[in-house]
Amino acid sequence: MGTKNSNSSENGVVHLVDDLLNRAIRGRGSDVHFEPGEREMRVRYRIDGLLHDLDRIPGQLAENVIARLKVLAGLLTYRIDIPQEGAFNSRQIEGANGEPLDLRVATFPTVRGERAVVRLLHTVGQISGLEELGLDQSLVTEFERAARQPQGLILVTGPAGSGKSTTLYAIARYILSEDPGRSVVSLEDPVEQRIAGMTQIQIAPHGELNYPRAMRSLLRQDVQVLLVGEIRDAETAHVVVEASLTGHLIMSTMHSGDPAETIVRLLEMGIAPYQLVSALNVVCAQRLVRTVCPACKGRGECEPCAGTGYAGRTACGQLAAMDETLRQAILDHRPVGELRKIVNRQRPDLTTDGKRLVDAGRTTLDELRRVLGDVE
Repeated sequence: MGTKNSNSSENGVVHLVDDLLNRAIRGRGSDVHFEPGEREMRVRYRIDGLLHDLDRIPGQLAENVIARLKVLAGLLTYRIDIPQEGAFNSRQIEGANGEPLDLRVATFPTVRGERAVVRLLHTVGQISGLEELGLDQSLVTEFERAARQPQGLILVTGPAGSGKSTTLYAIARYILSEDPGRSVVSLEDPVEQRIAGMTQIQIAPHGELNYPRAMRSLLRQDVQVLLVGEIRDAETAHVVVEASLTGHLIMSTMHSGDPAETIVRLLEMGIAPYQLVSALNVVCAQRLVRTVCPACKGRGECEPCAGTGYAGRTACGQLAAMDETLRQAILDHRPVGELRKIVNRQRPDLTTDGKRLVDAGRTTLDELRRVLGDVE
């Protein structure tokens, strides 16, 4: 009887976790948070950048729920004192329908038990072209111009969840469509979209195959265009800049507020000003804002937007292209404030570009304030 009850309880947890993940997948969630509390586990999922409640689980089941996620992701169930990361496919979930997708699991110990976040890497319905991003046409034109160059550095910056990788993928697709004869390779952690015609490599940042080591090896394999998922440290920054100066077109991302901050951060990483002005083609800072639900016109009265008044997201941005004025300011070691004034004379800042979307009725001033802070 004890074994039967144990199996029944185990099956119940399996069905519970599978149901939660299926609901998040159907709702087009990007992440699912399993957050332990004193008496219950709160489960939330992220839609269009905001977390929404999905369910609440009795506290006595929390440990088993995390254990089920660990089994799916191939993690050690008996280690509850260390962070762990793993992955699995939606085909392992009972009742999953539609296109298979990859799921990434990260666990972390807390004082109330282990916390887990599952990232859903959707492949269907992803933005594919530069024109679909929502950026102003002048920025799209600059990206296309930079992508046609035989060498140099294209940077996309912004906080986590601002669509940086999506923009890089769109640039890569543009290159592949305009010049299919070029050798295009990516180094990513993780691979978020599968791109036909591009060799994609998943690196292990805490293992032997990290960004700098993988880049140095790949550059000896006749690569012309290299997409590097993120510049995380000074070593990666130096390899990226060196590669862009030796006949390669490099695309990458950084966590930075605006183009001026990005330039200063690279200089602080030890990149020589004369190298940076020769390497950098363009740097674009971007943010994602939710778009007004077309079904209820933003009133928040329909199922497609889950009563939020918003459905989907679009991008606003500010792009800086290397010109003589900016080049000289960098060589003269001008402070970030002066660099920002120069960039603002080139292109409207993020707030101004965001207002373009408000004026077009695609988003609201409240949403712009949520993403960018104070907006006049």
